[in-house]
Amino acid sequence: MNEKTENPSPALRIDAKGLKCPMPVIKLQQQVRLSQPGDRIEIECTDLGAEKDISSWANVNKHLVEECQHTDFGLRISLRVEGRSRV
Repeated sequence: MNEKTENPSPALRIDAKGLKCPMPVIKLQQQVRLSQPGDRIEIECTDLGAEKDISSWANVNKHLVEECQHTDFGLRISLRVEGRSRV
């Protein structure tokens, strides 16, 4: 069952500016472990390679990358934490 809400909770924010691979993914993974399904996380990165790294990590771990914005400092990636996959 997929439940949508009218007012999603504000995104948790991670500042990963200045960090190189694999640190943005590690910071994101640490936050996801503390989060609940449905939580939104925004991570800001200066490492442009983080777009591919985070997308791949999210795909493997069954989370949803909602948006990736290119900014004046690099990237802002929005992710929604999903529940564990059922086999």
